Amino acid sequence: MDMRPSEPSLPRSRPLLPPAGGADGDPPPARLLVVDDEPQIRDLLAEALRREGYRVRVAGDGRTALAEVQRGGVSVLLTDLRMPEMSGLDLIRAAKQFQPDLGSVLITAYASTETAVQALRFGADDYLTKPFRLEDLRAVVGRVLAARRLLRDERDASHRARAEAESLRQHRLRAEQDLERMRHDLKLSQGDLLRRVRDLEFVRELTALLARKGDIDRILGTTARILAHRFGAEVARLEVDLGDGVHVAEHAEPGARHEALRSLGGDLLRRAQLAADGLLVDTVLGEGRPRETLTAVVRVGERPAGGLSILRPHARPEDLESDRFVLGLVPAALSVALEAEASRRAAERAALGVAEGILEVLEHRGNLHAGHSARVARIAGRIAERMGLGPRLQRVVAMAARLHDVGEIGLPDAVLNRNGPLSDAERDVLRMHPVLGARILAPFGEAASFVRHHHERPDGLGYPDGLGADQIPVGAAIIGVAEAYDAMTSPRPYRAARSVREARAEVRRLAGTQFVREPAEALLSFPPGEPLAAAPGRGLGE
Repeated sequence: MDMRPSEPSLPRSRPLLPPAGGADGDPPPARLLVVDDEPQIRDLLAEALRREGYRVRVAGDGRTALAEVQRGGVSVLLTDLRMPEMSGLDLIRAAKQFQPDLGSVLITAYASTETAVQALRFGADDYLTKPFRLEDLRAVVGRVLAARRLLRDERDASHRARAEAESLRQHRLRAEQDLERMRHDLKLSQGDLLRRVRDLEFVRELTALLARKGDIDRILGTTARILAHRFGAEVARLEVDLGDGVHVAEHAEPGARHEALRSLGGDLLRRAQLAADGLLVDTVLGEGRPRETLTAVVRVGERPAGGLSILRPHARPEDLESDRFVLGLVPAALSVALEAEASRRAAERAALGVAEGILEVLEHRGNLHAGHSARVARIAGRIAERMGLGPRLQRVVAMAARLHDVGEIGLPDAVLNRNGPLSDAERDVLRMHPVLGARILAPFGEAASFVRHHHERPDGLGYPDGLGADQIPVGAAIIGVAEAYDAMTSPRPYRAARSVREARAEVRRLAGTQFVREPAEALLSFPPGEPLAAAPGRGLGE
C-alpha cells in the first residue's frame, strides 16, 4: 500500500452486521483475504480484522491471492489498487471469474470519480479511500457481507419456490391423470361419475390456482369462489394470519346472508381444531332455517393459521363422506402456498430491514435530506391509488418509493454532498445510484425494476437505460414524478422551497417530456391545498 490507514479516532463500535460466529448454532466467522505488497500495512489490516472476529488470510501479490481464492472458502477480498504484476482491479476481475459471489473491496490512495466508476465496472462491491479509520473498514466489510448474505438468501428462496412450484405441478399433473382415467371409467353410474369428475375438476382448478404466483388476497378470494361452487354453498369464507394481520376472503351467492358465518366462525374453527382430522360438520340456524356448516383448519407448518367455513343447505347423507374428503384436500393444498408466501414475506422483511438501515445511514451522514424518502413514498402511494392500481401493486410502488435512493450508499460522499454544479464524470457516478439500488433490491423483483428506472423520461433522455414512454414501468413513472414534486416543494441548502402552485405548474409543463403523462395528471388531479406527503393521522402542509 502507499499510505497507512489512520488509527480510529472514535470509540470502538459494533459492525453493521456481526461477522463472527462461535456461539452454539451460529455460522462460523467470515473468512477475509487481505492483499497488499507492503507487509507492514498488510499485517496491520489483517490484525485489525482479526480483532473484529474475522478469520483472515494474507497475500503479498495478485497471483498468490488468486491461488488463495481458487482454494475456496474466501468470503471477502480486500486488495490494494497499485501492486506489481497484477493491479487490484485486475485481481478482482480475475477472482470473480472463479468465484462470482465473492465480495470485494478496493483500497486506494488515489481517490477519483474515474477510479470509483472503474472499480464498479471491474466488479468491486465497495472501496476505501486512504487514509481511513477502523470504523470505515468495519462498515465497508459489514456492507459487503450483508449484500453477500442477501444474495445467498435470495438464491435459497428461489430454490425453495421452484421446488414448491414443482410439487404443485406434480400434484396438478396427478389430478389431471386421475381425471382422465375417471372420464374413461364408463362402468360407474352416471351420477357417481359426474360427482367424481366434479371433485377432480375442483382439485385441478385449486392446484392450478395455487401453482401460480400471485397476491395472497387474490388466491384466497378465488379459493372462496371455487369452494362455494363445488359445495353448493351460499357463503364460503376463509381467514388466515401470516403474521402481518388477518387476511379475509368471502364469496356469497346473490341474496345470501353473511352474519351466521361471521358471528359463529371463530367458535366453529376452535371446535374444528379439536377434531383429529381438523374438520367439523355442524348445523346452525340461518335466517330461521337450518343450514349445514363445514369447517376446516388451515395450518402453516405446525401452527394453526386460520381456517375455512362454508354455509349451505343440508346435503344428501350419501354425499357427506365425499364432501369431507374433498374439503380435507383444501387445507393441505393451501398450506403449501401459504408457507411459500410466509417464507417470501419473511425474507422480504429481512431484506427490507437491511435496505431501511442503509437509508438511515445515508440520512445520518447527511447524504439524504431527512424525511425525503418517506414523503416520496406517501406521495407515490397516493398517485398509485388515484390511478386505480390494485392493492398489491400499490404496496410495491410505496415500498420502491421509500427505497428509491438506497443505491446512493455506493457513491462517494464528495459527489452526494456537492452543493455546486457536478462535473461530467461526477454526474456519471451519480447516475449509477439507480443501478446500484436495483442490485440491492434484486430480491424484491418488481420493486427493483421501479427503482432502476425512476429517472427515465418519456422523451428518452433519462437514465440509466434511456427508455421511451411505453417502456417505463408504471411504478417507476409514479416514483419519478413523486420524487420531483417533493424535491421542488422542499427546501435545500442552496435554494428555498417552491410553492405548491409553482411545483404543479412545472409538473404540468413537463408532462410528456420529463414525466410520464398519466401519473403526472394523477398528481395534478388532487386539490392544490391537499397535503399529499402528510403522514397518516397528521396534517403536514405543503
